[in-house]
Amino acid sequence: MYYGNIKYYDIANGDGVRTSLFVSGCNHHCKGCFNKESWDFEYGKFFDSEALENISKSLEPEYISGLTILGGEPLDYKNINIVHAIILYIKEKHQEKTIWIYTGYTYEELVGR
Repeated sequence: MYYGNIKYYDIANGDGVRTSLFVSGCNHHCKGCFNKESWDFEYGKFFDSEALENISKSLEPEYISGLTILGGEPLDYKNINIVHAIILYIKEKHQEKTIWIYTGYTYEELVGR
C-alpha cells in the first residue's frame, strides 16, 4: 500500500488534535474530487514499518486524540488488509486513542462484502 501524506498535529480531520494518514488509491472517482492524484494506488510513498512506527510514536502525547485514516479510499479492496493491520497495531499500542476512517462506501456496501 502507498500513502500520499501523514499529517501530524492535524485539527481538520476529526475531533481534537490527530495524526492523519492519507492512503493512496481510489476507484470511486467522485465528481468534484479535490484530491485526484490520490486515485493512483502507487501515488506517494510505500507504507512500511518505519511509517507505522512514526504514526505510533506520534500518538504517544496525551493531547493527541487519535488516528484518522482517509485518502484515497482506505477501504478499497487493495488497501483494506493493510489498513486493518494498522488499526489492530494502533489499538494494541494505544488503546485510549480513537481511530476515524473516512470512506466513500456506504454501510450497506461494506457489510455486503
